[in-house]
Amino acid sequence: MKKIVLIAGLLLLSACSDNDATSENTNSANDSNLANENNALDHGMEDKSAGFTMDSDGRVLEADVPEEEAEAIRAAHAEYIAAFNAEDLERYMAVIAQEPEGFDRAEDQRALEKAFADYDTEYVPSNQTIVKYEPERAELFAELAVTVKSPDSAAKIEQAGRQVVIFKKEDDGWKVSGLHFIGNQ
Repeated sequence: MKKIVLIAGLLLLSACSDNDATSENTNSANDSNLANENNALDHGMEDKSAGFTMDSDGRVLEADVPEEEAEAIRAAHAEYIAAFNAEDLERYMAVIAQEPEGFDRAEDQRALEKAFADYDTEYVPSNQTIVKYEPERAELFAELAVTVKSPDSAAKIEQAGRQVVIFKKEDDGWKVSGLHFIGNQ
């Protein structure tokens, strides 16, 4: 069961660094199974600046975004989710930035090939809100329900959380450049 939960987290943020360094467990409080800085929890985001703000009523505050850009960013997010749910690797990679700021593109692709082969996963987003906007960079907050099933058994895991997807504007549109996921307990 814990393995499927771990896989759900890894599927949410499948890319890691291409750093092959290994770590040694010395049985100290500082030990970790994460051998490098680009881990599955935050895609190695250097500045850790992605996030969102809530008002006193618990609503996520929306950024001021030109309507045409807001529509394009929301469409890019919808395509990111749809391509993942369809397990269409070519379609998924088409929405990933050529040079993401938070992960290695080639490693992300290799991890997803394996994940798509090993598990059936569905993302169901809600409360999508553009929380930061600049002409070349945007952040979209979403609540995310994730269901992971093993095709070899009836076992399934359902997990919910909040995600901030960082988009980067490229010549052919808005592309996913980084992800931050916060799972619910």
